Amino acid sequence: MFFLRKKKKTAIGLDIGYSSVKGIELSDVGGSLVADRFACVPIEQPGDSSKRGESVVKAIREVHAQGRFSTKRVVAAVNGESVIVRVLRLPYFEEKERGQLDFAVRTEARDFIPFDMEDVAFDYQRLGAVEEGHEGRALEVLIVAAQRDLVRWHTEVLKAAGMEPRVVDVGSFALVNAVRYGADFIPETPVALVDVGAALTNIAIMKGETTRFTRDLSTAGATVTRAIMAELGIDEKSAESAKIQHGISLEEDETGGEEILTISQTNLPETFGGGRLGESADADEGKQLDQKVHAICEQYLGEIASEIKRCLLFYENQLDGEPVEKVFLTGGTVQMRNADRYVENLLDTTTEILDPFTKISGAVQSLDPLTRGATYATCLGLALRSVIGEGVT
Repeated sequence: MFFLRKKKKTAIGLDIGYSSVKGIELSDVGGSLVADRFACVPIEQPGDSSKRGESVVKAIREVHAQGRFSTKRVVAAVNGESVIVRVLRLPYFEEKERGQLDFAVRTEARDFIPFDMEDVAFDYQRLGAVEEGHEGRALEVLIVAAQRDLVRWHTEVLKAAGMEPRVVDVGSFALVNAVRYGADFIPETPVALVDVGAALTNIAIMKGETTRFTRDLSTAGATVTRAIMAELGIDEKSAESAKIQHGISLEEDETGGEEILTISQTNLPETFGGGRLGESADADEGKQLDQKVHAICEQYLGEIASEIKRCLLFYENQLDGEPVEKVFLTGGTVQMRNADRYVENLLDTTTEILDPFTKISGAVQSLDPLTRGATYATCLGLALRSVIGEGVT
C-alpha cells in the first residue's frame, strides 16, 4: 500500500465498480474545492471472467481520456468480504507509547481478521480516548485489513492502464470523507451511509468524523437487473433501464395520501405466473410490465433494506448503544424511482439521497444532484485524500 507524501499533489479519485469505472479530479482554487473533470465509463462484461482485468483496464483508460484529467496519480478503493474494518477498544496508550500500541493493536486484531496476517495489508488509526467508568480511560482504534491479492489486483490494473496508484483506501471511508468534507457535515449522532452499487451494497455508520461500523452485502443492483432480465427475457441494458424507470410502485391510500407497496401486500396482482404479454391490448401489456418490474424491484430492494435494518440494530444494541438517526443513500441503484421512499418506509428511519457536493464548485454542479450523488460520491471521497491527506490507508 502507498501513502501520500506531506506535499499533497492532485490525484484522481477512481471508483472501480462491477459495471463501471468512475473518476473525478479536485482542484484547490483559493481555498475552495473545484471539480471540473469527471467521467463515468461502463465496463464491458466479458464472457470469460479471466478477461475482466482487460475490460477494466480499457475502461480506466477511457475514463482518463473522457475526463481530460491533468494527472495519472490515482486514489482507489477496495470493498467486499476480503476487507475487514473494526473499532477496537484497548487499554489507553499515550502518544509516545507508539511501539506498545502497535503491538497491542496487532495482537488484538488477530482475533477479528479471518486471514493470516501475512496475507493481508493492515493499517490502523488512533480514534481517541473514551471513559470506562471505574476502569478509567480506554483507547479506541480503527483497524482495517484487506487481502493482499485484492489490493494487488487493483494496483496491477491501474498500472496496466498507465496510472500511478498512490493510495488504496476503503470504499466506506471514502463515503465518510465525502460527507465530512464535500458536504461539510459532521453528525453528532450516528448516521448510516449506504452505497447500493452493482455488485455490492456497502453500509457505513458514521458518527462525528469517524467510521464506526461497516458491512458489505452481496445483494445489490445487479441482482435486481438479472432478475428483470430473467423474468422479461430482455437484455441487460433494457433491464437496467426498466429498473430505473419503473422502480417502486406508489398508490393512493384511502386518505388520499401515497402508500408504498410491498410484495407481501395482497393488493399486488399475481405477476410471476403465466404472463399475458403479447396476448392483451397495449395498455394491459404496459400495465403488466409495470407490475412485473415493480414486484422484482420491491422484492430485492426490500431484502437490502432488511439487511440494513439488521446492521442498524446491531450497531445500536451491540456496539455504541445509540440509534442511527438518519440514512443517506448513494450508488447507481438508488436512482430507481421511489427507492429512497421505499427504504425509508421499511426502515422507519429518515432516509434521503446523498449529495456530498454541496461544498464543491465547478462543472460537477451542472449535473443533476441525484445523478452526481449516486455516481460520484465514492470518487469524491477518494479524490479528497489528495487534498486532506488523512485517514488509514
